[in-house]
Amino acid sequence: MLTVRATYDGRTSKVSPLEPFPRIDHTVPVAIVFLEEVPATARRTEREREVARLMRAERSAMEPLGSSIKELVEEGRDQ
Repeated sequence: MLTVRATYDGRTSKVSPLEPFPRIDHTVPVAIVFLEEVPATARRTEREREVARLMRAERSAMEPLGSSIKELVEEGRDQ
């Protein structure tokens, strides 16, 4: 079985320029499968959610500071 990736705009199909198209000199049966790609924004959104979950998990695993951030800043200024 040979697989060739192409795009279809409703009228014509176009093989990707990077896709090597096999040379065939006889008739072969063809099966066309239409794939729906996940939009890039959906993948990016899912990745952002994953990063946020990881950051929350890391933050939950940390021990409390023991003093307020304001106190830490003031202490840093004094040094």
